[in-house]
Amino acid sequence: MSNPATQTSQTNWTGVSYGIVLGFVAAYFQFKVPPVLPVMFDIYGYNTIVAAGFMSIFAIAGMLISVRVGRAIRRDGAQRYLMAAFGLMLVGTALGLAFPESGSVMLTSRLIEGFGAAVLAVCMPAFANMSAGPGHLPIVIAAQATWIPVGQLVANIVAQPSVAIDIWQPVWWFGGLATVAVALWTWWIVKRGTVPGVAHIRTAPPGAPETSAKPEVAPLTSKEIRALWVAASLFFLWQAQFMGYFTWLPVYLVDVRAFSADGAVLINQIPVIVLLVFSLIGGMILKTGVGVIKLLTFALALQAVGWAMIPFAGTPVIGLASLVVWGVAAGLTPTSLWALPSTLVGGHRAGTDAFAVVLTGRYLGILAGPLIAAGMFELTGNWITVAYTFVAIAGATIVGTLYLGVRIRDLKTGS
Repeated sequence: MSNPATQTSQTNWTGVSYGIVLGFVAAYFQFKVPPVLPVMFDIYGYNTIVAAGFMSIFAIAGMLISVRVGRAIRRDGAQRYLMAAFGLMLVGTALGLAFPESGSVMLTSRLIEGFGAAVLAVCMPAFANMSAGPGHLPIVIAAQATWIPVGQLVANIVAQPSVAIDIWQPVWWFGGLATVAVALWTWWIVKRGTVPGVAHIRTAPPGAPETSAKPEVAPLTSKEIRALWVAASLFFLWQAQFMGYFTWLPVYLVDVRAFSADGAVLINQIPVIVLLVFSLIGGMILKTGVGVIKLLTFALALQAVGWAMIPFAGTPVIGLASLVVWGVAAGLTPTSLWALPSTLVGGHRAGTDAFAVVLTGRYLGILAGPLIAAGMFELTGNWITVAYTFVAIAGATIVGTLYLGVRIRDLKTGS
């Protein structure tokens, strides 16, 4: 993906919206499992750890290819990689629909889907960031942070009528249709050339004269790369919390709080809607000049409070309050995390390679979160222990955030 020498002065809203929609589709695929998991448990009797793998397997795919694909897209353009990604997502969907009774086949289908979704996840922030003018960048970053809640929200909406009659397949069908639709949009963008970096970059024959000078961007320094890996570590710690919460919340509500499967999906909407709103509010806060480290530290402290409220959430009032507090924190945090690459290296240099580093941490969190929650439950037989485990993880994330603040100051002063 070619990068301009400076951040574009005018916002390319086609590029912004295309990038964010790629994220919506990737997030839908990732989060289509939790709302139907209680029904799938009843029908197929999956083991708890295997079911956790339906979410965590996405992490393996992402970790295997994100950095490599990010560099390749920057060099070659995204077209061939996106089309391959759409094909993988359709193949994985078909495989899951064909053999859902086999936990190993379903895991394989999720891995295949995960490879495709990983490509979309790398492209999403890069296209959106690079298409944003300086005045719109904070809001565009906030819009990027909505990709997960919007994907969850759509998955929940699609799942609700299905789980009410004990079926899950329409959620897979909808994902296939969404994949075809965004593939057609990609084809249209390539034909029109409306989003730089999507079409395949044709290499000139050896010895051919340069027809145009492609502006160069300074490569990432070793200090910047190390700082990006610290940011990736924060993403790992927070994403583990996020995935543990949303993977198992519907099961917890059905098994412990005795809600119906469709009732659990409805309650699951509360924190998703709250975090969607506060993702956008987080962008507005950043636009006022509040430092990203300050906002992230506050959000993570609130996240710890949300976890700590769960053991006392037996009454409707406290239960609702815990959902809202958790949702507020889960909205502000990703807005801050997605702003870190631009904060560390500058918006015009935060391309697919920079975001691929941060996404590696995110994928580690996807892998670890559901498994940590499932493992603690298997060990203790108590979901409350899971909540306290994530309180400790939230505390560790706050410490890491304060350390990154020191690294950012060092980068700015050149020390």
